[in-house]
Amino acid sequence: MSTTTDIDVFSLHGLARALAEQDFEIIRASWHESLSRMGSFPFKDLPVEIAVAILKLATTKSSAYSVLMRTSKPIAALARLHCVPEQVVLSNSDTAISFFTCISVHPGVGAGVKQLWLLPGLESGQAATAYPAIMKACLNVERLACFPDTLADMCSDTDFRHTSPVDVTFSQPVVPWHWDRLLGARHGARLLNQLHGLRIAGGIESAVGPPRGISFQNLTDLTMSARTTTSVRAYMFDTLRFPRLVRVVVTVPYSDWQSPGNGMDFLMSEPDLSDVRLCIVHCSNKWKEMDVWKEGAHKIWNTGAAEWNARASLNGTQREWM
Repeated sequence: MSTTTDIDVFSLHGLARALAEQDFEIIRASWHESLSRMGSFPFKDLPVEIAVAILKLATTKSSAYSVLMRTSKPIAALARLHCVPEQVVLSNSDTAISFFTCISVHPGVGAGVKQLWLLPGLESGQAATAYPAIMKACLNVERLACFPDTLADMCSDTDFRHTSPVDVTFSQPVVPWHWDRLLGARHGARLLNQLHGLRIAGGIESAVGPPRGISFQNLTDLTMSARTTTSVRAYMFDTLRFPRLVRVVVTVPYSDWQSPGNGMDFLMSEPDLSDVRLCIVHCSNKWKEMDVWKEGAHKIWNTGAAEWNARASLNGTQREWM
């Protein structure tokens, strides 16, 4: 059977339309029909655009990307730059070193990353080399989870090209030293002012909050781990430094609220919780920061709103959420 006939059987126009509309039932049916009539699929004879579109479907799950890299040289060459997962999670030393090795050989790979979880806990020598290289390669990242020092190093780089980050998650408490480094970095204030979302997962209290010299002119979503809402209230009323706050979430660690004598509603008994921008999440024992990050910016807000309404309904309180 000729190549032309093979491609006609697969119905390229129908496939292209299905890909554009993400109609997976049509794609599956076309694939099955082609294989049953041809006995094999002429992938190498497809137009490049169609081949790349098929590979992108295959890499919907990021784990499939590494598999494609080992399938064959032609497929690896196509997928390497065109099918990089937009969300890359580097949560241990093995994945971090593997990704660092990849971008060292193929630096263009990092440009396709839009969401990066960079918290592998490398030893200091490896981190000093790998972290800056990974951040420099991922110049189009929009959502970033990292250590405060990693962000400060990025903002200190003379070759700063990170104009895309709008959402940052810190996994550890931000102490005064971190804020000093960020404020003193060449591009620190610029980056903080371009943020729309900030998550401080390790906790923040008024003593170690952002100093007066740091403003967040475009921040709409602020979420932090804390035992009380005391520290966050100061930010909610500081319209000079936080002029655009729309949503504020305080996450209470499981170890804090589940202790005897605390109880689920100890925070709700605090005064002045009428501000509709604020909600509280009592973390479960299975709380995983990475899962929350993967689920997106508003998932944590919706969780807090649902919890507040569930408990407020006990006394008939109604609340409108933005």
